Amino acid sequence: MALTNREQTLIIVSHLVSLYSEKTEEGKIPQGQSVIDFIIKNIPQEYKSEISMDIIDDVFNFIASRPMELS
Repeated sequence: MALTNREQTLIIVSHLVSLYSEKTEEGKIPQGQSVIDFIIKNIPQEYKSEISMDIIDDVFNFIASRPMELS
């Protein structure tokens, strides 16, 4: 079963949020660049038509509602 465009976009946005966090900790994100700016700048062209604040909010809400436990 293939993923829908929306599902693929959600996965990419989730990955970009994680990448933003990692790069921020490494000091590799320009000062003042928000995670939303980072997502919009770095999402692959073929997914730009799918991106919306609703999708970004869905990803943020999902991440925020799940406690991360590292083993």
